[in-house]
Amino acid sequence: MTSRPYCGIDFGTSNSAVCAGFGDRLELVPVEGASVTLPSALFFNFETETLTFGRAAISEYLEHYEGRLMRALKSVLGSRLIGETTQIGASRKDFRAIIGLYIKHLKACAEAHTGEKIEDVVLGRPVHFVDEDPEADARAEAELRGIAEAQGFKNISFEYEPLAAARDYESRLTRDEVVLVVDIGGGTSDFSVIKLSPKAKRGDDRTNSILANSGVHIGGTDFDTRLSLNTAMREMGFRSQMKSGLDMPGLYYHQLATWHLINFLYTQKNIAGIRQLHFQAAQPELTQRLVDTVDKQLGHHVANRIEGAKIALSDQSATTVDLSAVDANWLMSIDRGTLKAATEREVGRIVDTAVACVTEKAGLEIDAIHTLFMTGGSTAMPGFEDAMSAAFPAAAINYGDRFSSVASGLGLAAKERYCL
Repeated sequence: MTSRPYCGIDFGTSNSAVCAGFGDRLELVPVEGASVTLPSALFFNFETETLTFGRAAISEYLEHYEGRLMRALKSVLGSRLIGETTQIGASRKDFRAIIGLYIKHLKACAEAHTGEKIEDVVLGRPVHFVDEDPEADARAEAELRGIAEAQGFKNISFEYEPLAAARDYESRLTRDEVVLVVDIGGGTSDFSVIKLSPKAKRGDDRTNSILANSGVHIGGTDFDTRLSLNTAMREMGFRSQMKSGLDMPGLYYHQLATWHLINFLYTQKNIAGIRQLHFQAAQPELTQRLVDTVDKQLGHHVANRIEGAKIALSDQSATTVDLSAVDANWLMSIDRGTLKAATEREVGRIVDTAVACVTEKAGLEIDAIHTLFMTGGSTAMPGFEDAMSAAFPAAAINYGDRFSSVASGLGLAAKERYCL
């Protein structure tokens, strides 16, 4: 058996994780403090001239350091942006180099954990980087391979992410099963119908095990937006009336409830427009909070608190959101019923996509699915499991680790391929 270390890297759109091993020993790698997951974010801090990753990157951005935050870089693979450059401070960097910095950081975390240089890696990849474009899909994989090579990896292979997520489950099977892998991420919900078997042999090409895959661009950030619009934005005047009797325009509220649009509010033109609405509001005590949020540039602070409430409601029936940074007396209570009502439409579209993946793309009956294998942080959303169970009443539900099951599966694949 080889004594070389190896690793699997789940480079995700929202979060990433690494699983590294030596011989038979295989472990998830702490990538930020004790955490085994790292938000897929980098922050180029122009004030301190430093580069930070993950939660630290987002924190520095929220603290209003001058700099550039980069997120969701995986989506650049397969697009025309990959060959372009973007302004970072006084210079321009190409996207390959920026993604490389992030992969380099994950590699360094794995090497620090094992105490050895790592050259063998299995990288996760979606079944399709680019839908219905095989050439672009092949280019995306080639780009990721080239980026990994530039960071010092020598033996590089790939594994489909849904298959990686189900690997640990497959290793415990005693019978063949048809499984629907349900991966609800930050920006997308992805589904794969997979044939799993305890008889699957090491090194087998598993491409034909995937019967169908599908997805919809709805995920955790959309749940955050809907919850914000139904709670914090309402208490800032959304859906209230103006003195004229007309409804308050919703554009500013929708922007403020959507993470990547918040910064666009901080312009003189938008601030002036918000102040004008405030003067015309029938309930200025509410719209004053909107004015203060934008004036103090606290939009991302509010968004973070709403996301925290969504997460808390996975484990408790109600939670309190402290928004006193905006208004000293602003404490807001949110319960599970409010969250379920706010996200009911989005959950319905996700479930409909899952059903279509099985019945239309795989050509199977609903009861042909033995197990729903759930992964991704947003599978913990209150009401989501019930909705999936109602759609697939004959299927058992099995949870992998919501945030690291793909990385664990990639580590198992690396062990198979490199532990000779």
